[in-house]
Amino acid sequence: MDRIGVIDIGPSSLRLMLTEVDENGYFKIIDELKTSIRLCHDLVTDYGICDINFKTILTSLRAYKSLCTVSGASKIFAVATESLREAKNKDLLLPLIKKELNIDIRVLSCEEEIYYNFLGIRRSMYVENSLMVEVAGTDTHLAWVQGDKIIKNVTLPLGSVNFTYNFNLQDRILPQDLNNAFDSLSSLLDDIDWLKETKFDSIIGIASIIRNIGKIDRARKRYPFEIPHNYELTDIDVQEIFNLLKCKNFKQREKLEGIEPEVSDIIVGGTAIFKKIVNTVMCNKVIISSRGLREGLIYEYIKENHNIPEDILDYNIDGILNILNSDKNHAKNVFNITYNLFNALKPLHHLGDEFYNIIKTSSMLHDCGISINYYNHHKHSFYVILNSNINGLTHKELLMSASIAASHRFNNYQTTIAPFSSIINQLDLKTIKYIGVLLKIAEGLDRSLVGAVKDFKVTLADETVTITVYSDINVDFEISQALRASEKFKEIYGKNLIIKSN
Repeated sequence: MDRIGVIDIGPSSLRLMLTEVDENGYFKIIDELKTSIRLCHDLVTDYGICDINFKTILTSLRAYKSLCTVSGASKIFAVATESLREAKNKDLLLPLIKKELNIDIRVLSCEEEIYYNFLGIRRSMYVENSLMVEVAGTDTHLAWVQGDKIIKNVTLPLGSVNFTYNFNLQDRILPQDLNNAFDSLSSLLDDIDWLKETKFDSIIGIASIIRNIGKIDRARKRYPFEIPHNYELTDIDVQEIFNLLKCKNFKQREKLEGIEPEVSDIIVGGTAIFKKIVNTVMCNKVIISSRGLREGLIYEYIKENHNIPEDILDYNIDGILNILNSDKNHAKNVFNITYNLFNALKPLHHLGDEFYNIIKTSSMLHDCGISINYYNHHKHSFYVILNSNINGLTHKELLMSASIAASHRFNNYQTTIAPFSSIINQLDLKTIKYIGVLLKIAEGLDRSLVGAVKDFKVTLADETVTITVYSDINVDFEISQALRASEKFKEIYGKNLIIKSN
């Protein structure tokens, strides 16, 4: 098991992400540190890092390295983006860091920054045909991404800081200043032909300004989860948040729920850039990513040193099962039975293949709550799934997976819609019941944990559903356990359940 530190010197902060990578290549974050520092302000004023920020960088990096050393980190990856890339005195700072701390800072090019941001996203959500947007301090990166490829990319020479201070958007916003800012931005965007000609499925936003847009939206909607990654909003939401921000001065924005105080002066400028890009491509689906450059660096290391599942969800589920010491054979058996039952009963529930990831997550992780306590472990499974940072699932899929997993035992547990009405509806609850009872049956058919049921056949009749199981051994015990779900099956599917051996 390796521990690896990733240090990122960005335009507005210095960050340390301390990670643990197990022998199978699954990683988790075990500590984080952040030092707020406005290096990009130096770049706006005189293109050099000031003495105070010099000292702050050295002090922070010394603390970061100490934490990595004490924690047993075997490697430290240290990178810098635009803050050092564009600083005229970086040639003084980098040798000083090397001399005093023995840390080699790798200054990334725009293309490398875009690549690592994309790699962090690519390994944490499914990407089809999207526009990746990072509004940084003095740059804005745009990339057209499809699957595992970057089709085109461009970097605009403006970001939340220089855009804000060049057009006086840091405090009270005057209409003429805003008009001038948008005119300047429009002239840059008009030169990017592929941006206007491409129909994107979604816009994926990264970095602090866009994450703050997501936080403000969750606060104003009283969203039930504090899960920033893969949070979805619309182009209208972005417009409404921009309207909310531009009508407030600096002091008023500081008090706005959801906003981080250190970006209160630059968030109007940053949001204006993002809003203009969203309007230009006319895409109504906006996804916030909390994964990016630092995760991309870790994934590159993992790819070079481990053989890991290509599929995002498989990688996460397998890693969680290993961490929790779960019975992987039982998890796979229950998944296979649940999924095959789901396919066999499609004429009754009329659900499609879009629920595959939900079925896989809920059935593979249905017992994960045992890691907390066996008693009421179905309730613990609900909590563990919701809080395990499972990549590859939307928030709705995550909640539905947790709810189905929590219903695998033979009791009357069911998810109440009230706390989660902004995510799921009554139709989703019906789907949870359809799949949940199949998970109960599957759990019963593998209750002895030996994979006794080798195959089965499902026969549908007017009043009954008959499951004929095939096995090399006596499976009366498994059948009796599975039939405990018969009453619930009758309630949900409206048919009597019969289970018999061949």
